[in-house]
Amino acid sequence: MRSWRETLIAGTGHCLPERAVSNEETVTRMNTTVRFIEERTGVLNRYHVEPSMGLQDLLVPAAHMALEQAGLTPADVDLLIVNTLSPDFHDPSEACLIQARLGLGAVPAFDIRAQCTGLIYGMHLGRNLIATGAHRCVLLLCGEVLSKRMDTSDSGRNLSILLGDGAGAVVLTAAPEGSAEGFRDVIVKADGRFYELLWTQGPGTAAPHFNDPAACPYFRMNGKPMFAHAVENFTAVCHEILLRNGLRLADIDVVIPHQPNLRILEEVIARLELDPGKVETNVAELGNMASASLPVTLSRYRHSARYQPGQLVLLVGYGSGATWGAALYQF
Repeated sequence: MRSWRETLIAGTGHCLPERAVSNEETVTRMNTTVRFIEERTGVLNRYHVEPSMGLQDLLVPAAHMALEQAGLTPADVDLLIVNTLSPDFHDPSEACLIQARLGLGAVPAFDIRAQCTGLIYGMHLGRNLIATGAHRCVLLLCGEVLSKRMDTSDSGRNLSILLGDGAGAVVLTAAPEGSAEGFRDVIVKADGRFYELLWTQGPGTAAPHFNDPAACPYFRMNGKPMFAHAVENFTAVCHEILLRNGLRLADIDVVIPHQPNLRILEEVIARLELDPGKVETNVAELGNMASASLPVTLSRYRHSARYQPGQLVLLVGYGSGATWGAALYQF
């Protein structure tokens, strides 16, 4: 029987499009105002790809950045996991496309659909597969090109005003024997009873025809209950992971949350009585990048002067499904 081996975040990477989109530009496409966007969401800017670009154009540079930080090459990767809500094609998986672009060879490659909690779910999978010896080096990618899924009508503007594009990458490897660095715990959860808080009906086989125009291809969000459910489970999973590890929030050096909008983050910070200075936030600058938000925020922190070896980091996410989760990582 194989013994448990803890897992390291060996490298992180991120990629953002070059084109910045201000609120002033956003309101030219939708029936809204700059004041409304800023007061309701706290978003001031987001980045969108050019029309000729696709998701691969963000995921591949993010992957290379993470591998470089880890001191590894594509030849070292023996498993690829991708989480996205905006793949280049409906099928095959985005992971298969990225596998070919990176030249990974015939290693297993698959997509997961944990929405904005994709990084936490992917860490849960990768950590357990490495710990049991099934894999040695897992490349985990989360990315979105949400600008190509925006509904600028009155029905979709409540979410579209938030959306940005981006990609993040994490390389997971086995920790050396006796290493102080590694995951302390990971929790992942879901409750499908709340799927209609944020969902996309089509294309899907629940419609009379798979590509029925009546099966709307755009996100639909029920804002007020979504806000309440997100805040409730953001805070609850933070308390849960701390309790089962005998920790207090005062023991945490850095909190890295998914970036849904600034108002949700402010409410979570208030309920947890967090020091805002400990919380990594970038939603005002980058918007809501769905599954890319967490890994981009993690990577920007890891590549910045704010990162210090020995810090205890709490990552927390919430997404449609509903899905949510948290991870404790000791750098």
